[in-house]
Amino acid sequence: MNLILKNKRIKQKLTQVKIAKLVGISERAYQDYEASKRAPNVYTTQLIAQALHTTVEELFPLPASANAGEDKPDDSQENK
Repeated sequence: MNLILKNKRIKQKLTQVKIAKLVGISERAYQDYEASKRAPNVYTTQLIAQALHTTVEELFPLPASANAGEDKPDDSQENK
């Protein structure tokens, strides 16, 4: 379950129906996103973030392992 998404929606005092209408998606689709049954596309994540007055990164954070090594140079290309 995406508790961040749910908590942000509740904090904004919005129902799932209202957020779905604001974003232009079905209520079922939004319910699936909150339940982590499926993931929204990039455009929809931006619309949800705007509707909730937050960022995509805050609503859908990457796991720590996804950022591991991001700042490290690729050693495989050195000295070739």
